[in-house]
Amino acid sequence: SFLPLVHDIIKCMDKDSQDVHQVLNELKNKFQEMRKLISSMPGIGVSPEQQQQQLQNLREQVRTKNELLQKYKSLCMFEIPKE
Repeated sequence: SFLPLVHDIIKCMDKDSQDVHQVLNELKNKFQEMRKLISSMPGIGVSPEQQQQQLQNLREQVRTKNELLQKYKSLCMFEIPKE
C-alpha cells in the first residue's frame, strides 16, 4: 500500500505541485502506523537464537507425536462384531 503513495509523490514532484507535502505526510503517517503494528506483533522481542530453540523444540514435539501415532496405528485392533 506504500507504492501508490510513492507514485503520487513522484507525480506531484513532476508537476511542481504544492500537494507534495500532503502526500509526503500521508506516507510518513503510513510508515508510523506500520512501525506501531510491527512493534505490537507477538514474538518481536524474541532473539533469533531463542526462535531457533523454539523451532527445534516444536520439531522435536512433532517427531515424537508422529512416532506415537505410528505406534498406535500398528497396534493390533480387534473388530467389534456387528449385531
